[in-house]
Amino acid sequence: MNKIKRIIGRVVNNDYIFTILTKIFAVLIGLIASSYSNRFLGPQLKGELGRISSLLSVVAVTANFGLYQPYPYYKRQHLPNVLDKFLRVFSLQFLVYMCIGITAAVFTNSFEITAVCLLAPIQVLANQLSFMIMVEDVKFKNVIFFTARITNTIITILAFYTMNRTILVSLALIIIGDLITIIFALLRLRKLPNPFRADLGFAARILPFGMVSMLTTLMLTLNYRVDTLMMGYVFHVPDIEIGFYTLGVSLSEYGWLIPDAFREVLFSRTAVDDAVDEVTMSLKVNFYMTLLMILGILAIGRPMIYLLAGREYLPSYAVTVLLVAGILPMSWFKIIGTLLLAQGRKGVYLLMLTASVVVNIVCNCFTIPLWGKMGAAIASVISYLVAGVLFLSYYLRMYKLPVASVFILNAAERVKLGQKWKRVMSRLKH
Repeated sequence: MNKIKRIIGRVVNNDYIFTILTKIFAVLIGLIASSYSNRFLGPQLKGELGRISSLLSVVAVTANFGLYQPYPYYKRQHLPNVLDKFLRVFSLQFLVYMCIGITAAVFTNSFEITAVCLLAPIQVLANQLSFMIMVEDVKFKNVIFFTARITNTIITILAFYTMNRTILVSLALIIIGDLITIIFALLRLRKLPNPFRADLGFAARILPFGMVSMLTTLMLTLNYRVDTLMMGYVFHVPDIEIGFYTLGVSLSEYGWLIPDAFREVLFSRTAVDDAVDEVTMSLKVNFYMTLLMILGILAIGRPMIYLLAGREYLPSYAVTVLLVAGILPMSWFKIIGTLLLAQGRKGVYLLMLTASVVVNIVCNCFTIPLWGKMGAAIASVISYLVAGVLFLSYYLRMYKLPVASVFILNAAERVKLGQKWKRVMSRLKH
């Protein structure tokens, strides 16, 4: 028993290992939830949910004004009571948005608009607190993520066996996941912010910084969601096709498991200093691990779709095959972006990301009318490639690094990684 406790302790004390393992476990649980959810909804309702969730994401990001993203920068400046200042502003935003959302929902006859109005304030606060926890305690952020996945899985299974097919269940799961994030984050931070004590002067100071961050996050969201929005609201692609597309996207996004783990740990590290050596090493290790992940997705993607969703979803596999081509360049954006955000280089970050979104939108205008869901996938891959190449090129120029430095492990690094692996295995054994 003591040996098991020591092994668990060593795993938990390593940010990277803990983050990756937590995400792997969460993915396994998510696969179970996805299997039940896909069969519960079917491609038609899944496509409708894809449209609503995409619109919700865009509204939530815009309403956020990006006020949480300056936090790492202000933390590096050692501003007194900086956490309290941010949390009080967030709580005031939530109160105002709930009033606006309820009022808007009362006066609209659209189910989609009503759902977005009621869910957006909750999602805004959940996103803000999730980011704060990621900076303050990346391990606990993963605990929240894992807990939300387990809860959603249990509720999804219960709904599958006890309820009629309806999109309301999936919308309810969005609320539950966000509420878990809010409650757990406040408990961990040991704060219950009072909205009426928010420092409006501080909010005004961070607003310009936050507006740039909002535009940045909006561009990021559009880069992931604009294809679904354009299919649903511009070109009126049938919901069943959107359903196939969203499942293909979901499967390909498992390839982001590794870069997302590096990204979350680096957020906390770059909040203190640039950590260039760590960023560079992360890029190298991510390159090889992500390649293995991509090969795994291609190898088992078709049987996984059959297993997780059923025969009716098999058209999604072609979408997955196309989208995995964009996983690796997008991982460069994810990892390098953490450093630029922590340094306060919002303008550069926004400019490069906006270029990617513009490419995405322009490509979608031509590819969706021609090839439908496959055209949307092609446009996404092109935009991911643009984003990845721009961010990687900027990083190499900024620190005067050769291209090989982020791809090839030299002899000393291979030895170092080998020794670290042996130490980890040795500690686990003893």
